[in-house]
Amino acid sequence: MTGTELLIVVGLLLVALCVTLVVVKGRVQSIRHEAKRAGMIRSMLETAQGQNEIFDLNVEERHSHKGLAGTLTKILPATLELEILSYASRELEGTKAEVYFRAMLPEGPAFFKFQSTIQQVKGSYEKSYILLSMPKEIDAGQKRHFIRVKPPKDLVRVIGVWEMDPAKPIPRNTCEIGRPLLHYKAGMENELVQVADISATGMALRFPAESVEDKPVDLDKGSQLLCLIIYQVNKEDRVVTFWCTCDVLNIRMQKEPVPALVLGTEFSNWAVLEQGKCDINWFHSTPKSGVSPITQWVMQMDIQQRKLTG
Repeated sequence: MTGTELLIVVGLLLVALCVTLVVVKGRVQSIRHEAKRAGMIRSMLETAQGQNEIFDLNVEERHSHKGLAGTLTKILPATLELEILSYASRELEGTKAEVYFRAMLPEGPAFFKFQSTIQQVKGSYEKSYILLSMPKEIDAGQKRHFIRVKPPKDLVRVIGVWEMDPAKPIPRNTCEIGRPLLHYKAGMENELVQVADISATGMALRFPAESVEDKPVDLDKGSQLLCLIIYQVNKEDRVVTFWCTCDVLNIRMQKEPVPALVLGTEFSNWAVLEQGKCDINWFHSTPKSGVSPITQWVMQMDIQQRKLTG
């Protein structure tokens, strides 16, 4: 081998070595980037899981199953387990799904979505579990409108309504709260107040009345009410004692089936009182964040109502 040939061979080897180093370096960077992205995805999912957020599943090519929703129970290396709030058929296995969820970040609520494949469905008619493949990407998702439903009367055990004095602080203990201006208990003949509809951000209260002038409480826009709703969770004996403060947004007359005033309100603060407790630990609510226990209750009612009419 001549000197020239030797130089050519050495040069080719150096080029091959450089190309190999570039490829290896690029692959290492890609692996690091993928690991970092996977860590960020897992962290976001863990945040939503810790906040008990609802995950909405839009199942492609299965229009009859649109609207599945549940909570994230397990985050495994390659799969996610969701506890679904209704029956899910094993026919969904192998289908693709678009999943929406929300996470409360320090800067405020953020909405996300990702594509996944349903790997397994297990459970019964009362409770189902869906295993999803771990998403490789998570995108910013548009905020979905909060569902609004009319709760069945038998699920609402107690309603109480108080006028609030804006000059006074919110009560921190049930002992600070006097008799309600209006109330309803299951079985009462005179239904002085009912929940016309409810969503994660507010509710409409219904008062029997012949005209707008028949105001049972201060219904002017901007006024505030303190409300108590004790409701039953579907298919369970458990009841939830839900306190809230509401801002009045609007008022309208409803002539059918009987004359009534319907008061539109928006939640401003909320609390769930533990059984046997008197202290009220308030949480602030905004139209963007909503109220998590009401979100879950509304989702359950919506699923059940669609199953009965679908």
